[in-house]
Amino acid sequence: MGVENKFNQRVKYFGIIIIILFVTLIGRSFYLQIILGNKYQKLANGNRIDIRDIQAPRGKIKTKDGRVLVSNRLAYTVSIIPEKAQEELTLTLKKLGEILKVKPTKLRDKIEKKGNHKSVVLKRDISQEELVIIEESKSELPGVIIDKLPVRDYVYGHFASHMLGYVGEISASQLKEYEQFGYETNDIVGKTGLELEYERYLQGKDGRKQIEVNNLGQKIRVLGVEQPISGDDLVLNIDFKLQKIVEKNLKNELKKLRQKAKDKNSEESQGLPTGGAVVALNPNNGKVLALASAPDYNLSLFSGGISIKKWEELNTNSLRPLFNRAIKSAPPSGSIFKLVTGTAAIEELGITANSQFYDPGYYKVGGIRFNNWLTGGQGNLDFIDAIAFSNNTVFYKLGHRLYKTDKVLLQKYARNYGLGQKTGIDLPNEASGLVPDPTWREKIFSKRINQIWFPGYTINLSIGQGNLKTTPVQLVNLVSAVANGGTIYSPQIVDKVINNQGKVVKNFKSQILNKLNIEKKTFEILQEGMVGVTNYGTAAYMFKKLPFKVAGKTGTAQTGGNRNNHAWFAGYAPADNPQVAIVVFLEHGNSSSNTLPIAKRILESYLISKAKPAKNSQ
Repeated sequence: MGVENKFNQRVKYFGIIIIILFVTLIGRSFYLQIILGNKYQKLANGNRIDIRDIQAPRGKIKTKDGRVLVSNRLAYTVSIIPEKAQEELTLTLKKLGEILKVKPTKLRDKIEKKGNHKSVVLKRDISQEELVIIEESKSELPGVIIDKLPVRDYVYGHFASHMLGYVGEISASQLKEYEQFGYETNDIVGKTGLELEYERYLQGKDGRKQIEVNNLGQKIRVLGVEQPISGDDLVLNIDFKLQKIVEKNLKNELKKLRQKAKDKNSEESQGLPTGGAVVALNPNNGKVLALASAPDYNLSLFSGGISIKKWEELNTNSLRPLFNRAIKSAPPSGSIFKLVTGTAAIEELGITANSQFYDPGYYKVGGIRFNNWLTGGQGNLDFIDAIAFSNNTVFYKLGHRLYKTDKVLLQKYARNYGLGQKTGIDLPNEASGLVPDPTWREKIFSKRINQIWFPGYTINLSIGQGNLKTTPVQLVNLVSAVANGGTIYSPQIVDKVINNQGKVVKNFKSQILNKLNIEKKTFEILQEGMVGVTNYGTAAYMFKKLPFKVAGKTGTAQTGGNRNNHAWFAGYAPADNPQVAIVVFLEHGNSSSNTLPIAKRILESYLISKAKPAKNSQ
């Protein structure tokens, strides 16, 4: 009995143990599947396949000889998959904001624009320090991804900044315009310059990669890759050496003039030049050889996204470094406009090279006295000398005669030369300028007395003053037309577009805007007068010793206030075989004489270097 009872008792205890284990297993299973089921379902779903975009590199920008001006480099970038962060998103953004020195609200704005189901780029081109801190804190940053993505590499920093332009995150207005082409929020697009003008060529096609990720959104392994296709390259007409010469001389002269003004204790708001521009092109086809605006800025600031501090510094700078004076500044042209008045006078009034004039130092109309720049006048002189010495009195007289013939005759010639309208240069936001006329006054002014176009308005216009507005690129077109005998070209910076396989996608041929219906003799007279400017006239002291002849025209445009006048020089060389046309503009540069050293050094360096035989030549 004793043995049997002991056996039964053991069976009983064993059964109890079995029941307890079974109940425990059932309870545990209930707890895992019912109580924690939702959590583990999410974790299980977290280990899944994810599709991520691979940003395509933008196309390069280079010169004709293959020198790369803008390229791409790989940089560490911080992104986040919001759905991976889940309820910890707020905390994650707070931690990231502290690391990246960005307000969490700014990071959240990026996410809200993009949506919660895609990876959102939060900051491009992070520092090595930021990278290390994020990597060390990965377990505390669910959904955060570190990738290497292409960012813009502006090889020469400040070089041609206004022409090349910069990139940035797509704006709402740009997204509306580009959405049809597959663009999305947070995409990088061109904002200014060629980067904007040729956005549809430069932007590549993004690739994709299929990866397995864990519940934190962190990569386990790559399952497949669809490679991105880089954007097309731009090949420019720009001459690299000439562009460097232009920028160096423009900056140096501005610096020198500003220092000279300070040394004279001039009022800073009145006595200092505020900036300038130079445009050089081939007058025979309109190809842009150089284009510069000063002051400029460092394009590299925009490579990974410019900081708020740097952006504010650029935008609040009184010298406006972001403003492209080559295509946007539109002051009066001063005496360069005398080439227009001269054209109209020869064609409509029968003026010849030998036409004689007398200058007492002024021209008087209706009790109003219009003074020559030279007090006391120049006495007797012919038309060629009137151009060479930039005589105001002669052109006042001619302007008045043109007014008597037809109130808008002079304006007609100005517009034929392309003034008052965009040149069509391949850069965004070009200014149109203005050629004022009776219709313009009627639109601008409400009082009848102010709407009347009096003779004095045309007389002022005849020497490039009054309400005339011209841009440097318009004036380089004007002198190019005089040089080539009457053809107005649309200035062209980009020569061609090439895809990533080296195939030409687009060739840009010279576009003719207008062929002036003007006699050959007219241009010959103007050309002779412009050679006189640099041989014995207003610019002779600077140019007459050069080994080639320069045809030029100086201009000083009054500002109408207490500020310094604007300074101009426009010309071409060699005079007997034009290869380059140039305009130099100094905003509040005081006198045209201040533009001459810039023009001389540029023409001298460019033409003498071109005349030198290439190395290894026979």
